[in-house]
This record gives sequence, structure tokens and C-alpha cells, in this order.
Amino acid sequence: MARTTDEIGLAAELWSPLLKQRFEALFAVASRKSLRGWRQVPLVSAQVLVVDGNMPAPEAAGWMPCVVYVGGVPQGQHLERTQQRLATYLDMNFTLSDLIDMLDRAAVFLMDWTVRQQVATSHTLARALDDLQQQGVDCRYRFQLKAWVALPAPWNNSECLRALAMLCRGPMEVALLCEHSGMQARAVAELLRHPRLRSLLECSLRPAREDDLPPLRRSRAQAPDAVAGLPRQWVQKLAGWIRRGGVA
Repeated sequence: MARTTDEIGLAAELWSPLLKQRFEALFAVASRKSLRGWRQVPLVSAQVLVVDGNMPAPEAAGWMPCVVYVGGVPQGQHLERTQQRLATYLDMNFTLSDLIDMLDRAAVFLMDWTVRQQVATSHTLARALDDLQQQGVDCRYRFQLKAWVALPAPWNNSECLRALAMLCRGPMEVALLCEHSGMQARAVAELLRHPRLRSLLECSLRPAREDDLPPLRRSRAQAPDAVAGLPRQWVQKLAGWIRRGGVA
């Protein structure tokens, strides 16, 4: 299989100086012989985390898509391979061949994982745009652009430019977008479906609002459970007496 040119970021959290030195020396060679390009990066930019299996796992091991335990007891390291996570083991006395094999397995997993993430993101965005089409300003999603996009007419008027500028600043609720851009919700829905925006458009659920509740639940949420200093049962009796016009 031909090697691809894009690189995978790997972070090594190894406490033992000897283990760290051994890993970095062999990684310098293995990273050039793997199916994919590899480079060491800070933890926040990594897709693969290499940790010392003899030490407590760092918090990042719980959310990183690929974790490699070097040494330690495999039975206590929750090794697994699912669609969302790969946790694998590398012997303390690993060889160059072992490291290349591990990098190749991680690369294949991450290729599949990346495709699944893209599909999931695409499905979520499609649901969000459908919700916008149906709910208008009450849409449950916020939208954001990862970068500025210049659109041709008729999408280059002042209202659209204001909307695009707002979307580039951060996640925007549809109601706020309509209010400050001057666009109607239907026009916003058409704008966000523009093909040039699709690869840069992101969505997320907006925080719940009080008016999201059905009328009955909303009235219950607004009504106080009890008046401070008075028994709840007494307050309920008083409320009933008032509703009956003061008749016992």
C-alpha cells in the first residue's frame, strides 16, 4: 500500500526517561516507514496518545480516539477496538518492527474513524438544516462557519454579508442571526444550504429555552412550589380557596 502524505499527530506521555528516549529514537525511524506520515505534537493536537502502562492513565486516555499503553499489565488497561476507540498494547521491550506495526494499525483505524466522524457530522448538519427549515427562528441548533466564504449574487447583499460575518465569529442562534442581519428565517435557511458553505458549516444544539417547554410544563416551571416560610399544603389550600371565590 502506498504511503499517504498527510501526517498523524502523536503525543507521548512517558514518565521513564529511558523509555521516553527509546521510544523517540525508534519513532524517528518508524514514522518514516509507516503507511502514513507521523509526527509528535502537543496533546491538544494529537489523535494518538502513547502512555506508560505502569503508571495511572492520564485523563486524556478517556477521550482520545487511539491510546497505546507501553508496558504494564494488559489485563488492567481496558484494551479494546470499537468503531469509536482503539486502545492497544506495546511491550516494554518493543522493537522497531513492533512500533511500525502499531503505527500502521493505528493509521488504518484512524482512516476508518475519520470517515465515520465525517458521515456523522454530515447527518447532524442535515438534521439541523431540516429543523431550521421547519422551525424557523425556533430552530434548536446553532450554526457557525469555520472560515469566511465569498458568495456570488444574490448572496452578496448587505444582509447576507452581515449574516456570514456573524457566523464566522462563533455559534449563532437563528433568532439572533435574523435579528442582527435583517434576514428572514427562510432566507437564512437558503443561505446555509449554499454548496460553498457545506464543507465549512458546523452546528451544535443551542441551550434550552423556557419557551421550548410545552405550555403545561412551562406553567408548572414558572409556578413556585411553595412560598418561603409557609407550608406547601397550606399554600395549596389557599390557592384553591381563592379559585373558588372564597367559598370553603
